[in-house]
Amino acid sequence: MKNHYDPWYVRLPDGRAIKAKSTASVRHHVEAGHIPLNSLVRRDSNEEWVALVWVAEFADLGKAAGVTLSGSGVHPAPRAGVAARLDPLRLQTVGVRGLIDELIAALDSTLSRSKIVPAIFTAILLYFGMFAIRLLVNEWFEPPAWVPLVVAAAFALIVLSILNAILAKLTHLELAAMRPARLREAMKSFGSYVGPVLIANVLIAGCGLGVLFFLHRLPAWTGNALADSGMTPRAQQLVAIPILILIYLLSALIWIVIGLCWLLTPAIVVEESSGVAGVREWRQLLRENFWRIVVYEGLTLMLGAAITLPLALAVGLALYEYPTVRPAWPVVTGDDANWMMGTVQSVLHGLAAAPLLALLPVANVFIYLNLRYEQSPGR
Repeated sequence: MKNHYDPWYVRLPDGRAIKAKSTASVRHHVEAGHIPLNSLVRRDSNEEWVALVWVAEFADLGKAAGVTLSGSGVHPAPRAGVAARLDPLRLQTVGVRGLIDELIAALDSTLSRSKIVPAIFTAILLYFGMFAIRLLVNEWFEPPAWVPLVVAAAFALIVLSILNAILAKLTHLELAAMRPARLREAMKSFGSYVGPVLIANVLIAGCGLGVLFFLHRLPAWTGNALADSGMTPRAQQLVAIPILILIYLLSALIWIVIGLCWLLTPAIVVEESSGVAGVREWRQLLRENFWRIVVYEGLTLMLGAAITLPLALAVGLALYEYPTVRPAWPVVTGDDANWMMGTVQSVLHGLAAAPLLALLPVANVFIYLNLRYEQSPGR
């Protein structure tokens, strides 16, 4: 993305703050009546608000209209949509209100065949793959209980990374060209962005899951070590309790970081960077906007839960009845029953999860562009 912005913050007489990407944009909306002449403006969020007609770039507008600072007429600013991202003559609402507008635009972009269909196939593949891995690994190798879990987690990480990369590329193509994009357009340069996305997600999410695996087993290892140490039960408690508290805090922090990895993919796809460079950009974004990102991701999850809940509820109710009807089918038993029901459940769970898996990568492209190019005017 090119840094071609000439931004202005504008405070309307009713107290709303909006952001224009250029001086030409402000002039356009003043002349169109969207911005009253008694508004306030500033270049940077650290500067003081100044009357619009006192600024040299807009002083001629006030003189031409013969309007002073007591001029009236408050006109509402237009709502931001998908086109507001790259159109220099569109206005965007600053703050959470503006983000909600963009999340609604992201939902509109998500509900298209080019994104929902790949999400459905990927979600079904994800659930069926995890079911098959668990069944086959236990049947063929009889390994420790944690091996199928680790293999399934690695499979899920790879599948979700590929889906996120494709949907992020589709979304970025749509925003760049201001038109719907087809799946084959995103697949033309598939290898150039999927590889870096996989590398970055393995570095961050994969390592995070590995640390969680270690932390979940640390209490048992610590308990065995304390039991063999000859310490009194009271002394063992005094040692074990701080370790448990530290494990809980670290686990929560790591899960937050893993959840924020959804923003890692657009940092690579939008900037067309390598995996390591994408990680650096993502880390810089987190350092500058951590709490804002947490709020944005929370709103995205709420929206995703809202569109997924009806399907998830229907699937849950359908599968809830399965144990009561199984004895009525004595001819379907053993491995046949396991594979049949596993396949059916994978398809149903995949259909229920597909809208959420489609929305998350699309919404995070909007979030990334908002943070990288709208909330950081100095970059």
